[in-house]
Amino acid sequence: MKFTDFGFKKYINGTLEQIEFICPTSIQQKVIPLFKKYQNVIALAHTGTGKTHSFLLPILNNLDLTVFREKSYVQAVIVTPTRELAKQIYENVRIFSKNNPDLSCGMFIGGEDINKSIEQLEKIQPQIVVGTPTRLKELYDQNKLRLTTAKYVVIDECDMIFDLGFIEDVDYLMSKINNNPTIGIFSATISEPLKIFAKKYVQNASFIDDSNNKPSSNNVKHILIDTKNRETEESLTKIINSINPFLCLIFVNQKEEVKNIVNILRKNNITRVGEIHGDLQPRTRMAMLKKIKNHEYNYVVATDVASRGVDIEGVSHVISIDLPKDLNYYVHRSGRTGRNKLTGISYVIFNAKNKDKIDELTKKGIEFEIQKLVDNQLIDITVKKQTKKTSYKELDPESKKIISKYQNKKVKPGYRKKRKQELEKVKSKIRRKHIKESIEKIKKEKYKKRRQELFD
Repeated sequence: MKFTDFGFKKYINGTLEQIEFICPTSIQQKVIPLFKKYQNVIALAHTGTGKTHSFLLPILNNLDLTVFREKSYVQAVIVTPTRELAKQIYENVRIFSKNNPDLSCGMFIGGEDINKSIEQLEKIQPQIVVGTPTRLKELYDQNKLRLTTAKYVVIDECDMIFDLGFIEDVDYLMSKINNNPTIGIFSATISEPLKIFAKKYVQNASFIDDSNNKPSSNNVKHILIDTKNRETEESLTKIINSINPFLCLIFVNQKEEVKNIVNILRKNNITRVGEIHGDLQPRTRMAMLKKIKNHEYNYVVATDVASRGVDIEGVSHVISIDLPKDLNYYVHRSGRTGRNKLTGISYVIFNAKNKDKIDELTKKGIEFEIQKLVDNQLIDITVKKQTKKTSYKELDPESKKIISKYQNKKVKPGYRKKRKQELEKVKSKIRRKHIKESIEKIKKEKYKKRRQELFD
């Protein structure tokens, strides 16, 4: 399938061709036809799977661009949890506006001069509004941003909006938009509070689960580093001395840990280290992200929440100092690398307390290799797979009867051989029974098929 099959307007197809977007991703194939026909959508999708264009392209296609700019009105509202994500969506819209000057988009986020936003809105109400919840609410309360005319509303990274405590602002904004807009909710996970929110505002929605489609998962090698209870400093030091990254992201769970990791890197003569965490002031954060995108750092230490929605190109390695409590964040971490047909490596510092989380990730289909640190080198180790022992509960009644016959009783020499023979007889009997049932089933199916051929 190709983007040209969706029947988009000429300027959209032209722009897609210019940016070399030929074939839609899985989430785009599922969402675009529905959203283009004004159908509500709730979609589970990971970052990096192309979900932004899955809602953006239908919105662009259905905008009314016939009104004069001074009479322009808000037709779509896109709410994001972070400034960086809002900027990325805004920049994506600007790419299309180069081929259509009638298209207008406004970005309204925290940390920016609100007076400039007010001046902009007094001149023109943009057709597409992109912003963070609190700033959008402030502009609406001041009667500067007229949201009520929106025919599309998108809430992107909705799970993160809940995590950051912005849902009350979003709830307020939703209550002000009328005319039954088409709503799209995009999230990596669906929690109970999110279900309640969706039930309140989204009627007759199509639910799309694209969560199994992980971005570039085949290009990422997941490696557990068996640290043997070494201190974090020793383990991290040996890892960074064994790799030569183009760009390595090191993830920690708490912002208080960032400085400690930065100090460890500096002890190893890595003096230029980027940081992304919640304590950065807006201007410092913007300057830091600019340097990271200009590849001025080989190492960046980050927290999950602060870095979510930040698009960083060229990540070759990811190191998780510890696994996050919410394992979906590990998918986001590892999904930072292995993009654009490049390969990547995601390291996890592993010890006994991680075991349950590792097991959960393995059940989700993430395959880990295990390595250990020997003389500043990472050495592959093999782990023997344990064969599953049949538990007593899983045995059939006759086998249980035979085993209990010999338990807690005085036994004669050769009892094990005798017990084994009795169990083999039971197994043989069960096998014959299964074979007989299978034959009967085949006969019934053949009879049914023959009957259909004769009488249908």
